[in-house]
Amino acid sequence: MIGMLEKLPEEARRGLYLYPSIDEAPVFFSYRGLFERVAAAMEQFRAGGVGTGTRVILPFETSAQTITAYLALLGVGALTFSVKAPSTTTPPDYHAFLGLLCERYRATHVVETPGMSVAGLPLAELTVPDAALPKAAFGPAPTGDLAMVQFSSGSTSRPKGVPVTRERLERQLRMICDWDERRPDDVYVSWLPLYHDMGLVMGMLSSFHRRNDLHLIPPLEFIRNPLGWLRLMSERRATHTVTPYFGVSYCLNHLARAEPDATEGWDFHRLRSFLIGSDPTDFDRMLAFQQRLEKQGFRRRTLLPAYGMAEAVLMVSGTRLADEPWAYTLPDGRKLVSAGHLLPGFEARVTRENGSVCAEGELGEIELRGGTMVGAYFEEPGIPFNNADGYFQTGDLGYLLRGELLIAGRIGDRIKVNAQSLFSNDFEFAAESLPFIKPGRTAVFQIDERIIVLAELSDRSALLAPDKHREAVSNAIIARLGVKLPAGDILFIAPGQIKKTTSGKVNRRAMAESYLKGKIRLARLEDATAPRSTRIPLAAERPTAAPPSSSYQ
Repeated sequence: MIGMLEKLPEEARRGLYLYPSIDEAPVFFSYRGLFERVAAAMEQFRAGGVGTGTRVILPFETSAQTITAYLALLGVGALTFSVKAPSTTTPPDYHAFLGLLCERYRATHVVETPGMSVAGLPLAELTVPDAALPKAAFGPAPTGDLAMVQFSSGSTSRPKGVPVTRERLERQLRMICDWDERRPDDVYVSWLPLYHDMGLVMGMLSSFHRRNDLHLIPPLEFIRNPLGWLRLMSERRATHTVTPYFGVSYCLNHLARAEPDATEGWDFHRLRSFLIGSDPTDFDRMLAFQQRLEKQGFRRRTLLPAYGMAEAVLMVSGTRLADEPWAYTLPDGRKLVSAGHLLPGFEARVTRENGSVCAEGELGEIELRGGTMVGAYFEEPGIPFNNADGYFQTGDLGYLLRGELLIAGRIGDRIKVNAQSLFSNDFEFAAESLPFIKPGRTAVFQIDERIIVLAELSDRSALLAPDKHREAVSNAIIARLGVKLPAGDILFIAPGQIKKTTSGKVNRRAMAESYLKGKIRLARLEDATAPRSTRIPLAAERPTAAPPSSSYQ
């Protein structure tokens, strides 16, 4: 990583474009100019007692100050804990998580940001100077060559620290840039948060590594104006971008409501890599998104579903630029999108519950070893990482077909209906295909034999006829999965209640706990309360097709 920093001054023309909002002009920092800001921050940090091995919490906002701070901490050899910046609306359990960083991991400093004032942590604050120096004295790496600690998603337990060494991070960046055929004259556009591995490693550090132009917009700007992100890619003639599947579905819904001429003049002919990571992907909606923009030059081959995790630094597999995305159709009609071939050095196998290896095309748990897998959690000796064969059990169920990985869902999110294994995301895809349901704001879980659907509305007028719209959700689930849910188990809930993990995934376990404790608030239209759920037994219809071979049914 020091080598990456040392090469930044070689590029004075290309660099980082930071957008206060999508509608405002960006602030430009050439890579040479960015290096000079980093050099000044390194000197100030050393004066504040930060050096090799100092443990620093970095609330990673999309700003020049935090980006400069991150690179400066790498430069002096500090150990950075990259976290989401808290706010006045941050839930108490996240404040408890930040406190854990101080207590368990012995952090001593924090980079000053507006949000950290609400956390009240007993740490020395580091300020980032608005200054420049032409040279920087780089410090040695801490013990074990550690560069930073990022955190697992926390979808099945509390987030665990993942130690990332400089060597593994550099190797991952080389693999990413080889995989997406990155060139210095390419243009990357990203809205992803930088405290998460996909935004940090894929969106930002890979661009610094190859020194191509990088355009960053704050995540909330994407939520406010997703079509603005697409427009920006067109205007800047972007060649690369990245998003979780949620971003695709969210944009598609907005495109469906947009005026016919909203995309007039857009041009995606230069776009080569539209990486789709994170959760399982709805193949039909992914293609519908691409086809909606086909006249603007958005090619199907540009869609690149991929698979990764913090425990691997980031990327494990991905669809190659020369290939088109494809999906395997299960006997019951569901489509599983391929996440592509493994990156160099990774090994994968799929196993049954008894630990034996599945045949090709058989559903089981995905296990990984090699590549940039980190090998252990940070200072967690009581938490095992690899099994006896050296494989990491991912907790994801899927298939190996044609040498590619297909992700079905999390083990903990499996839903059993008449001995058939379905997944929460199967039901959520069906609900979110309807225009009045917010993408990424649905949680589905099973309690005994009941399947509960909690969904936020994008169109509050649906509450004028709630029975009709719950029936529409039920019919969408029947059409997709052949499963009928009682209307009383489909609840439209007030905004802001869908709990997410640190990586932005729906925390279904936490949602089920809130439901069981009676903490879910139903959506209301003015003073009228939406009809309450009735607790009636699940009456599921047997699907017409048999499920695929699986030891996890």
